[in-house]
Amino acid sequence: MLIKVKSAEGHGANPSMTMAQPIQETLGEKHDFTSSKLNKSIRIKKEVELEKQQQVEALKQLHKDSEAKIVYLTFDDGPSPYTDQLLDLLNQYQMKATFFMLGPEMKSYPAAVQRMVDEDFAVGMHGITHEAEQIYQSPKAPLKEMLESQKILEDLTGIHSSLIRLPYGSIPYLTMDMRVHLDQQGFKIWDWNIDSEDWALKDKRFVNKVIQATANVSKVGEAPIILLHDKPETIQHLPQILQYLQKNNYQTRVLTNDQAPYTFQCNGRCYSIN
Repeated sequence: MLIKVKSAEGHGANPSMTMAQPIQETLGEKHDFTSSKLNKSIRIKKEVELEKQQQVEALKQLHKDSEAKIVYLTFDDGPSPYTDQLLDLLNQYQMKATFFMLGPEMKSYPAAVQRMVDEDFAVGMHGITHEAEQIYQSPKAPLKEMLESQKILEDLTGIHSSLIRLPYGSIPYLTMDMRVHLDQQGFKIWDWNIDSEDWALKDKRFVNKVIQATANVSKVGEAPIILLHDKPETIQHLPQILQYLQKNNYQTRVLTNDQAPYTFQCNGRCYSIN
């Protein structure tokens, strides 16, 4: 920006002379580039690239696991009064699983959490409230809940887990800003490629759904990641699923902190600039 310099009386200054105004005056108040749309678009691009890279790595691993007939059983919302029964059942069939747990439930059933660790099951976090209007209410709200539940798990067991599953999955509620905050803290966001719908069906219909979906997912070269819940109705019908896996020579494994996470793809839906 250029400004006119007024004549100085008695100094013969040229009234038409111009000079550059200092940058700080030109800009006025200091501009916060960290919150600008330009900076946000750059962060979006980086996040999209990271997401694509992780997904490529995850799919490579799932393809490799599929060839070895690996299945990942995952259970949300526990622990519960029925967790010991669930663990007994898994041990009976020599199956392993990963548990994504809620902070208050871990506090209520600490012995079940410790048993999971002692018996080589994997443990991760599912947040605190499981209420969409709370966990997704602000850019840092998911991070806050996951950090809180992570601390509960670590205090109870000494285990530091980076495995998280967001209530209702990472789409549609998780925004780019929320995802960035979680990534920066090293959390691994795990979704699923088979939804048992045990939370809705609550009877053996979900068993048939899981069996058919497991066969279909395996055919396309992906290892099944099956979403189940630590609920009595699920436990009641779970033996049929475990028997199917055993009969068809599937092996179960747990998720680890070192794996590239399988996460729902945004396809542009998570990255709008407000």
